[in-house]
Amino acid sequence: MTPQLKSFTPGKGPVGTQVQITGVSLTQTTAVSFNGVAATEFTVESDKKVSVTVPTGATTGTISITTAGGTATSVKSFTVKD
Repeated sequence: MTPQLKSFTPGKGPVGTQVQITGVSLTQTTAVSFNGVAATEFTVESDKKVSVTVPTGATTGTISITTAGGTATSVKSFTVKD
């Protein structure tokens, strides 16, 4: 199944912030990135929920999740603030 990224919360925060991502077909998540910067810490909590820590070097932009079925990218941007 192709993953879908529906929403995430919070919408902004500094590096190290825990972000909850909701979507569909997220069980086989292999990577999460913030504006192209790979997150090293993420946990697949269910098929519809992934929690991830904003990685060092992340900049404001979209969030992408990669699974065996493909890659889903958020419509909204996550704002990285100091």
